[in-house]
Amino acid sequence: MDYFVYALEHTYMDETHRDSKFLGYFNDADKAEKEKQRLLHFRGFSDYPNDFYLKKVGLNKINWQNGFTEVVGEIGRDYLPEDDFVPDYNQIIKELDLKTVFKVSHTYTIHTFLDDEREIGVFSDEKMANDVVDFLRQKNGFNKYPDDFIISEILLNDWQWSSGFG
Repeated sequence: MDYFVYALEHTYMDETHRDSKFLGYFNDADKAEKEKQRLLHFRGFSDYPNDFYLKKVGLNKINWQNGFTEVVGEIGRDYLPEDDFVPDYNQIIKELDLKTVFKVSHTYTIHTFLDDEREIGVFSDEKMANDVVDFLRQKNGFNKYPDDFIISEILLNDWQWSSGFG
């Protein structure tokens, strides 16, 4: 069975730039909505109340499996393509009773104000996350920056942001 987790993000554009904030992973859409409502009380989030996005992210799925050869995305950050979707028949991870998930990303600095970040995927355990990193270190692009992988253990349904911005 394929599973997914909800990812809550806030992405807005103003006159000078586009900014995206990761707000957490959730095993329940209602819990994500409660977090959104909490954040609407903070400066910045309240200025852009319609820029919250809740998306399904496949669990134990590798994005960027073929490596990379160039910088892509806005201001160096890469976003999953529109056609990289989670089928409707997948199940929410709530039934797995996970407390945490492991996010794998790859970020390297191009120059002082520009990073290239690729979100590799969300995994159910640390061993799987490490195995994915070991696999990708051999791929074109990643092999030039093998130490720039980040594995983050993230508590489900938890605050990732505790203040406003702007």
